[in-house]
Amino acid sequence: MLLFFVLLYFSNFVTANEYGKKSFTIVLDTTISMREEIDILKSNIESILKTPLSDIDNYILVPFDDPGFGPPIILQTPSKLVELVNIVEVSGGNECPENSLPAIEQALTVSKPNSMIFVFTDGYARNNSKLNSIENLCRSTNSQVIIFLSGKCVSSGSKSVVGTIDAYFDVAKSCSGSVIQLQLNNFRQVFRMMKEISKTDWTEIVANKIFTGSEQFTISIDGYTKDMVITVTGEYPNVEILDENGQIPAIDRIVNTLHSKVLRLISPPVGTYSVKIFCQGKTLVTIYKRREVNFRLGFSPKLARSLKETTNLPLPGTVNYISIAIAEISIELNSIYIRFNGRRVKKIDVEIVDRSLGLYSAQEYFEPDTSFKITIYGHDESYQVIKGSTGTLTPQKMIQELQVKRPKIEWIEPKEALVEYMANITLACKASGYPKPTISWSDEIGNIFPSEDALLETRSVFISYAYVDKVTENNTIHCKAESKEGEDTLTMDLFVNRTLMFEVLEYPQDATFEYSTEGQLSCKVDAYPEATIQWYHNDSLVENGDNLEILSDQSMLLLKYMTPQLTGEYRCEINNNIQSKRYTAIVDISGVELPEIELNDSELVLRLDDWVNIECTIKKGKPAPKVTWKFKTDNGYEDIPEGVSAEENHLKIPSVKTEHIGIYKCEAENIFGTDSKELLIKVEYPPKIKFYDKLKIVRLDEDVELSCEVDAIPKAEVRWQKKQDDIIIPLDSRHETDEWNTLRFTASSVDSGNYYCIAENYLGRAERVVTLNVLVPPYIDPPPRKIITIRTGESVTLQCHVHHGHPEPSTKWEFIALNSTLTTLLRGSSVNDLTLNNVSKTHEGSYICLAENMAGSDTIKIDLKIF
Repeated sequence: MLLFFVLLYFSNFVTANEYGKKSFTIVLDTTISMREEIDILKSNIESILKTPLSDIDNYILVPFDDPGFGPPIILQTPSKLVELVNIVEVSGGNECPENSLPAIEQALTVSKPNSMIFVFTDGYARNNSKLNSIENLCRSTNSQVIIFLSGKCVSSGSKSVVGTIDAYFDVAKSCSGSVIQLQLNNFRQVFRMMKEISKTDWTEIVANKIFTGSEQFTISIDGYTKDMVITVTGEYPNVEILDENGQIPAIDRIVNTLHSKVLRLISPPVGTYSVKIFCQGKTLVTIYKRREVNFRLGFSPKLARSLKETTNLPLPGTVNYISIAIAEISIELNSIYIRFNGRRVKKIDVEIVDRSLGLYSAQEYFEPDTSFKITIYGHDESYQVIKGSTGTLTPQKMIQELQVKRPKIEWIEPKEALVEYMANITLACKASGYPKPTISWSDEIGNIFPSEDALLETRSVFISYAYVDKVTENNTIHCKAESKEGEDTLTMDLFVNRTLMFEVLEYPQDATFEYSTEGQLSCKVDAYPEATIQWYHNDSLVENGDNLEILSDQSMLLLKYMTPQLTGEYRCEINNNIQSKRYTAIVDISGVELPEIELNDSELVLRLDDWVNIECTIKKGKPAPKVTWKFKTDNGYEDIPEGVSAEENHLKIPSVKTEHIGIYKCEAENIFGTDSKELLIKVEYPPKIKFYDKLKIVRLDEDVELSCEVDAIPKAEVRWQKKQDDIIIPLDSRHETDEWNTLRFTASSVDSGNYYCIAENYLGRAERVVTLNVLVPPYIDPPPRKIITIRTGESVTLQCHVHHGHPEPSTKWEFIALNSTLTTLLRGSSVNDLTLNNVSKTHEGSYICLAENMAGSDTIKIDLKIF
């Protein structure tokens, strides 16, 4: 039968994120054949658990017999486990091979990750179907299995061996473990191996291999390797270890049986070792290595740049920066773990402060009077895990009463330092004193530098940092601490390292900037002596203005508000009297376009008093164009007429009048150009005839012009008529009308009368009446006889017939007696006959008939003789 003793505890084979609580577990096979081995276990288990085993969270016992196993028993203290093992009793179980693999599977399942499992058995394993499950559990939990085999399966009667050791080899190889074969006479060697394996934090398995016959391994021991153990199981193994000089190193033989050897190299020197292994049959070899890194710690309330700026212990009751300095910079630190009071573990990520110094930093809060231990995890260049630990530390003690102490300065920086030109540097000093002194930083000409300080060691030691920006010249810096107890000052000299150089860091390059946005052109140089920079735009020197601004250090030209005027070639010229360079760039503009507008109509026909709203649509234009409306006059385009308003891109006429007729222009303009469209507004209205005199007077045969100036849209039909007493008198061919509707003719005696100019369109009609007076001089028919002779006493009628006179002439008869006396005899109208009755000699003389009007006069003369 098999006594299966599984001792689980959290393995020391951990990566940087695997540090934590572990388990210590025993899985015990209680079959009768394991009675003696169990008795030996009972007498030695307490000594194993007395070995310092850190990070143990619980203790587990997994008993099994044939054919059952479990259930697991989980305990909280090692003493409880010792008590439990001591009351184990064996019973039954003669079957072989053993039911060991299900027990290993259960142990892996109930135990915490990173466990090491010790298996005690005196027979081979059956139920190989569990191998895959065990392999997966070992991979997921990072646990190891070490099997102590104290016998074989031998069938009764024939005494032949049943089964093989292969299953255990497979488990050990899958779980980074070992198989150790023993007999009762050397069984106690098991416990020494368990102690050696348990108390050491193994960080690496160099080899874990199954082979047949012989094998040779080459192992490198570096300065970080502190321990190495080699386990070999096979038939009659022989192990030969030689250093690079062919010498046998110091070796501690922990287990030495006919089938297994466990060898430990004692403080192996750095070098390359050859391990040759000879065995009969199948062999399993596992080589364990522990690597540890040397490091130093420091604590500070501020992020330290070196351990000089720290102290050995953290301040209690506050967050501290933990500075970790690794001597070998090829080691990369991954994380740290802090164990408080030996129990609570906290993982903390680290950050690189200075890789060249191997300096890392982390932050953590430390409770007063709470002990702690820090373990660091990292890896070397081959990504092999390496670790290191401190001893137990305790935060600084709070000092309740302090004696008055005069200020004293301790330089952290060297007394002289060479710094690069324009470097920003941080300086540090330590100041001690009680009460707390005032710490200040200045230079030799009295410039005060910004600084901050913090308590470093309880109540009397302080760290102070000063910040000096852009160092350009040699200087002497003072750190001063003063209080009413006194003062102390230390100085250091800064020397600026500046060589001739001319490095152009940035230069202007072709660019396109969007309209109205800000554009930037850079021209930066790191030069010694200092260089000057000048900017040119289209070969003109740039000066600060509304849209162009040069930064104070001349390294950047700002195009503050991009417009087309800012496009073109820009050039920066760099010169420091030793070297010069020039760079050009073409700047273009985007986000701009010419205005484009649209009017729905090019001509509008309106009526009087119509209301109209005309939109000038902006189809394109960036930036948005400004729209204006103008009115065309004889002098060009001027402001729109009264009664018309322009609101943004709309033209509005609330009540259309004839004075609004004309051409309007909508013009859209932005900084990139203009576009315009014209609109003709026509107004339809009934005819209107210009006022002229209603009476026209002409003389006979004079040219007559009767004007009729008509204003109408649409054009009116115009005609002339003559009326007399409401009777239309047709105009003859003498009357002509020109294109301006002026009636022309030569005045005749019949042309007097009322003339009508009539203008008509579909909107209405207008008339003009002109009264024409043709002035016609009178005409008197010649008398039949110019001399009339009659007798005394007879009667005679003298005729005076007047024709054509207009206006109607007035007539009169005058008598010129023989003595030349003039007498007016009769006045009358156009036909005047003068009758003389019973004439006498006194009637003899000359009779004159006179007809006259404003156009002229006419006379006839008749001589009358009386006998």
